[in-house]
Order: sequence, then structure tokens, then C-alpha cells
Amino acid sequence: MTNYQEEQAMEIEALQSLFEEDKEFVSISDTEFELKLCPYPQEEQENHVRVTLKIAYTPEYPDTAPEWELKDFVLPDDKQEVLRGKVEEAIEASLGMAMVYQVAEDCRQYLQDNNVKALSMHEEMMLRQSGGAEEEEEAGSAESGDDDDEGLDPEEEWRGLAEKEMVPVADRITPQAFLDWKVKFEAEMVEAGVIKREAVKGKTGKIIWMEMQSQQKEQEKESGSTDADAKQGMLVYDAALFGDDDEDLDDLSDDE
Repeated sequence: MTNYQEEQAMEIEALQSLFEEDKEFVSISDTEFELKLCPYPQEEQENHVRVTLKIAYTPEYPDTAPEWELKDFVLPDDKQEVLRGKVEEAIEASLGMAMVYQVAEDCRQYLQDNNVKALSMHEEMMLRQSGGAEEEEEAGSAESGDDDDEGLDPEEEWRGLAEKEMVPVADRITPQAFLDWKVKFEAEMVEAGVIKREAVKGKTGKIIWMEMQSQQKEQEKESGSTDADAKQGMLVYDAALFGDDDEDLDDLSDDE
């Protein structure tokens, strides 16, 4: 038959040799005591958190769980709940044998892992303000990133055009090349009877082309040409030759 009182007395004696009496181990009765726990009891490092583990043996301890309580916390509320869960797990895993030392060590390890100095009210306020400022800055950066194309300096906005690849010099149409083509084109149109010589004077290449297109469509209607025939004989307007601005071509014509 198990002698629970003897086992309990032996465990208390062992705990008194491991924990400094009155400072770490506080006896309340033959079956009840408190262990004052901190991360580093030998003061080799600064302790910012601590807790007191109160134990009361039940008559059939260690075959049954002892009554226990955590108090005198210097630990954030959310971490207190986590520590209580660790105590429950350690007790359930150790039923049938002396367990208080193991429970105390699990508590101490958790305190070491969370040995963080608590912030004062002023420090917490400053931290919240700093965090809010950082969030606003990040939000501002995101908005500015979305609007990169808005509000640009005109010089910056158009600077990229200078970096675009241009047509090779050999392939570019010069004013003289255009004038040479225009003279040849008008001569061919007059010779073909498409336009009269008098009608050419004072007109740009684009205007001549548009008039020719109109005449060609009228001829197709009268002759009943099919769409395929129309496409085959259609004059193609090349914007690279004529340009989109009549005024530019007028200037070239005047130079002639």
C-alpha cells in the first residue's frame, strides 16, 4: 500500500534543497507551500517577469493531481493563460510520480522565453504613435505608387521620348525626297488622265490622294466592280509619306 504522506514529505525535503528557503520556497503547512519563480534565480541576468506557484497536496498525491494556483504575476495577461496551460499539461503527464519540480522548471523555462521588460504607459503610447506613423507612411507610399503617372514634371514626363529608338537615318524621308516623289507622282497622275495639271497646283499630296480615292469609288459603282477588284486596285495612303498634318505638307509645297 502506497504511503502518500511519506512520498509527499520526501518531495518537500528535496524541494527545500533545490530552492532557497523563504526566498524561493515558502512553507505554509506540511502539505502546502509556494515556489517563487523567476527566469534567472542566480541573478546572472536581469529578471523582468516572475510568478508564484502555489501547491497543496491532495490525500492521494501523486496518484492524483495536486491543487495548484499561479499568482503574483509579473507577466502580460495573454502569457498568463499560456503558462496555466503548460502547468496543466505537465501535471497530467506526471501523474503517479513526484512532479512539482518538473512543473516549476516548465514555468521557469517559459519565463526565460518571455523575459521582456514591460513598457511604461508613456513608452506604450509612444510605441503606438510610432506604429501609427509608420502605417500612414506605408499607406502614403502605396498611394503615391498608384499615382506615379500623375503630377509628373512635364520635363520628366517627356524625357522618355528621347530614349525611344528612332527609324534608321537611311530610311527616313527627307523634305527633298518628298518633293521629288511629289513631282513624279503628280506627273504620273496627269499623264494617266486621273487629274488635270491645273488641279494639282496648290494641293497637298494628301488632298490629291483623297480626291483620287473618291473618283475611284465612283468609277467602281458605275462599272459594278466586286469588293475583291476594288481592294486590288485601291490606292493605299501611306501616312509616313503624306503625314497627318496638311500644314506640314503645305510648307514643303511652298518651298518647292
